[in-house]
Amino acid sequence: MLGDCANCNCGHICATKGVSCTPVDKEAVLSQYSPEERKMMEAAAYVEATYYMQYTRIQETAAFAQRMGYKKIGLAFCVGISHEMELIASYFSKFFDVYSICCKNCGIAKDELGLSRVTPENPIESMCNPKNQAHFLNEQGCELFVSAGLCVGHDAIFNASCKGPVTNLIAKDRVLAHNPMGAVYSNYWRNKLGLNGED
Repeated sequence: MLGDCANCNCGHICATKGVSCTPVDKEAVLSQYSPEERKMMEAAAYVEATYYMQYTRIQETAAFAQRMGYKKIGLAFCVGISHEMELIASYFSKFFDVYSICCKNCGIAKDELGLSRVTPENPIESMCNPKNQAHFLNEQGCELFVSAGLCVGHDAIFNASCKGPVTNLIAKDRVLAHNPMGAVYSNYWRNKLGLNGED
């Protein structure tokens, strides 16, 4: 049934046979895509078909942006991966004008908004500032916004505040080396999450 695809009982025939599991108006579905979104769909399909199982996510992001003709890329990242982002920004700089901004930009204390601290004993703990990350990158005229390691919730604010398409390069997972899928690939974590039918 459309809308419960995670629990599909028809073998995902949409993917395997090109058949919808529920009646759909194909033209109504296709009309949801604007001309710009259709261009993005073409670029995404080109990258997938051309570099399938050859390119990393970093390379695919660059290839997609090049196919779209983007010149300015904005990187919004977690300060905890600053070194990694220095390397990633260096790679993207081969092809684009790159603007980057870390999550702790402006250095505003969590206390200003009454936010919980990770280390309450410290005299100050800066808040993450996703709204201003988007604001800064919007002001630079970025055409593609890249989210890298932002906290759950902060990434949602960032995505909603960008004046252009956002792609996720790194999904933060402090426990699993930023690989959330590790939780379902690991028998240990499936047990801890109650996904193996055990308490």
